Formats: sequence, C-alpha cells, structure tokens
Amino acid sequence: MSLKESALVGASRLLRSAVHILGPQRGDLVSAYLAEQMAPTVRKRTPVGLIKFFCPGALPEWRARTLLTKEPETLEWIDRFSAGDVLWDIGANVGVYSLYAAFRKVRVLAFEPSAPNYYVLNRNIEINELDSQISAYCLAFSDETGLDVFYMLNTTLGGAMNSFGEQVDWEGKPFKAETRQAMIGYTIDDFLQNFQVDFPTHMKIDVDGIENKIIVGAKQTLSDSRLKSLLVELDSARPDYCSSVIRTIESAGMKFVEKRHAPMFDNSRYAACFNYFFAR
Repeated sequence: MSLKESALVGASRLLRSAVHILGPQRGDLVSAYLAEQMAPTVRKRTPVGLIKFFCPGALPEWRARTLLTKEPETLEWIDRFSAGDVLWDIGANVGVYSLYAAFRKVRVLAFEPSAPNYYVLNRNIEINELDSQISAYCLAFSDETGLDVFYMLNTTLGGAMNSFGEQVDWEGKPFKAETRQAMIGYTIDDFLQNFQVDFPTHMKIDVDGIENKIIVGAKQTLSDSRLKSLLVELDSARPDYCSSVIRTIESAGMKFVEKRHAPMFDNSRYAACFNYFFAR
C-alpha cells in the first residue's frame, strides 16, 4: 500500500470513529449521507469534449483518469467512426468507451451484466445527458439463449474478470467466484432477431473469458455487410484459442487487421492481452 493510500485509509477510519460518537442510529444516518454526497464526479478533458464520470470508488476513478492512456488504440478506432454509426459495446463496464463514442455522435448500445457496474454505467449516462444516445442493457451474451449464472470475482464498483455461464477467467483457468448473480444470456443473433434494436456497424467485445462463445452466437451478425468493424480483446498466450476465434470471425467475411495494446501493459501480467481488430 502506498503512502497516499495509507493516509486515505487512516483518514477514513478517523471519520468513521468520529461519526460513531453520535450513536448507532444517527451515526448510520450521517454515514449514509456522507457516502452519497462524497462520491465525486470526475471531469476529463478529451478530444471529443469534457466527459463527466461518476466515481463512487477507486476503480471507477482510475478508469476515468486513464481513459486516454489505457487503450489509445480503442479511441483511435472509435475516432474513425462516422456520425450516425452504431457501436455495440459488449462488456461496457462503467461505460468509458461508450461515453467517448456517444460524444462523437455515435449511437451506442452498451451491454454490462455486472449489477454494480451497470449502476455506475447508467449514472454516467445520466450526468452526461446521453440517455437518448446510449441504451444500456444488463445482460450477457454467449453461444446459447437462456438463464444462467454470472460468476463474479468480486462486486467492486468498476471491477472486471467475471464470467457468464462458467467459472473460467481470461487465461482460460478456473477461478473461485465471490458471488453468483442470476443473469439472462442471449446469442447476439437471437437478440437481434427478437428485438427491434439498432444493428451494429461496429462492435467491441471485452468480456474476459468467453469471447469464443459470443463469436459463435454471432455468426449471422458477423456475416452481415452492415457490420463494418470488430474489436475483440484476446489473450495471445492462448494461441489455439485465439486461432479458433479468428478463424470463426474470418469465415464470416471479416479480415484480421492488427492487434495492439498500450505500452503500459508490456511488462505487466497482461502483456499477452491485445485488442484484435477486424474489418469488412
């Protein structure tokens, strides 16, 4: 723990102690009020404008702060979209890339199964007055349509590394879920067939583990000429897995363009993780 983090932990403990002097009932009321009022709204200047981020925890604040540096290749990809294009942001988390795309006048459908993240995602849509530009859905995609379980590594706001339908992480390894969240899952093809929603001209898939299943459930969509480009985050340390996903995508008529990630990941645990880009 850094000196700054230690200072913050110490300050929060002092504040809790001071509040409890008021007694259990008043102390709980004051604590609840402070928790609600102290959640900051971070304002980030970007090439597309001033974007606001609701940050009720450390991870949402980090995601807001690193918007321009964590995945610059994703922003460059979005910057090539045209006004009126439609982005499907699958695994939207708290919505940083959904917001960026919406500020470029792109229509966005954001999909995020984590209930904590879905809450922050919708607050971000609200405070940026983008509810007519972004539609957020709390559901998962896979290779079958039906009810299943969303296995969550934790319920931290802004957290990731969860998996729908099976307890397998981004490296293809089993993990122990802290909690299980009931969730409805669709194939992308079924979702489009069952509901009157905007067809994606661009699609981003960042789901930490079942990319192959989502791609299998989207074969008709991937073959549709209206889909111009696709971004999928994959672990290149799993060559057989990556090759299988790439073959399925290319068999639908899309071409692999490149894989990229930010230099900040070069010497990290995620050095083998890249955003893979495909185009029609």
